[in-house]
Amino acid sequence: MSEHNDGKLSQRLHACVQDIWPRYLTHPFVTQMADGTLPAEKFRYYMLQDYLYLKDYVKIFAAIIQKADDFEQIRFLSEELANTIDETFRTHLPYMQRLGVTEDEIRSARAHIDNSAYSHYMLCEAQAGDVLTGLVTLLNCSWSYAYIAQQMVARYPDALQDERYGAWFAGYVSEEYRQTNQALIDRIDALGAGIDERTTQHLCEIFEKCCLFDLRFWDMVYAMGET
Repeated sequence: MSEHNDGKLSQRLHACVQDIWPRYLTHPFVTQMADGTLPAEKFRYYMLQDYLYLKDYVKIFAAIIQKADDFEQIRFLSEELANTIDETFRTHLPYMQRLGVTEDEIRSARAHIDNSAYSHYMLCEAQAGDVLTGLVTLLNCSWSYAYIAQQMVARYPDALQDERYGAWFAGYVSEEYRQTNQALIDRIDALGAGIDERTTQHLCEIFEKCCLFDLRFWDMVYAMGET
């Protein structure tokens, strides 16, 4: 029997979370955001926690860059890092300002333990592994948001027009976001070509854990940090 993995790595990763991803679509935070009934204070809490998460997210790219052994890889990773920072300043911060989040609130915000556990797990795996491992830790956050937005807009066509939450859905169904996400998937598939089954299983475990952490993130923001 061949030790090598048949098919694209992204397909194997996707297959191992088929029981988790549908749970995103029935989560009350997601469904209430889509039908416009989500209380504004829950969304404000989410945006602050997501902002703190993004600070660690870019540090994970920095950790992966240390593993890169050629300039083309470094260029790709540096562009992804820069794009995340640009998106934070171009979209995330102005969005929070529109929600009435103050500079003091942003400065004093602290990451919830579930938020820290998620990003620290990603960083730990990225530091322990190679470029491919690091990119797999980042994949679910990127890929599942595209999936959630696409599915919810199909189910709730008015979601894009919602005064408060329409911009969130619009950002993640945009062609620009689709291309960025696809570039990450393509890079993972290229790096994952020919890896053995043991490595594939290890990456599936990491991806599955990140998926579950994302589910806990939705739980955490819906409860506004209350346990």
